[in-house]
Amino acid sequence: MKKELIISGVILVLGGLLLFFSTSGFTAFTMEAQRLQDLKAQPPEFPNIEVVDNKGREYNFDEFEGRHMLMTFIYTSCATACPEMSSNMKYVYDMIDMEKYGDDLVFLSMSFDTERDTVEVLDRYAGYFDADGESWRMLRVPDDEELEEILSMYEVTVIPEGDADFQHNTSFYLIEPDGRLGEVLDYREIDYAAETIVEAVESVESVEEVAAQ
Repeated sequence: MKKELIISGVILVLGGLLLFFSTSGFTAFTMEAQRLQDLKAQPPEFPNIEVVDNKGREYNFDEFEGRHMLMTFIYTSCATACPEMSSNMKYVYDMIDMEKYGDDLVFLSMSFDTERDTVEVLDRYAGYFDADGESWRMLRVPDDEELEEILSMYEVTVIPEGDADFQHNTSFYLIEPDGRLGEVLDYREIDYAAETIVEAVESVESVEEVAAQ
């Protein structure tokens, strides 16, 4: 009996060690958590891509360097998750004092349907959610390879389904001012998303204030 207990104890210890190392020290217990942890651990980088916003302006994505970005990936003909995600993004937008944080934060809705989501379509879509085209912009990436680059960078999965639909990630991506992924937020948890964004922006402001003293 004693021998069996010792063997059982050894198995438990070995199992615990295996779990520890396979989950980065118990900090990630699922593949998704590990994936997000790996993404957040990547060196800061801004994708070298050209975007066009819903006002027809063309610029490099590093236009947003130095600001936090709350970003979603959408397509405007989506009839399921995208409208809800965009509606919830508007709730978050309205909960945040953009007069106070507008210099340090921008909302971005990036379409991956380059064929259908023209500038005109994106601007009409922006109007549905009162996105002003400045503090909240709708974006498209005209070049397919560059679009794939940013999707790959943040590990966004887009799978065509039929002639006009897609299966894709439905989350809020909070990107830090240096391009690193800060958080992936559940788009249904509006209050938590708003609190997390404000905390992230204010933490950077606090560091900058201390550095300036």
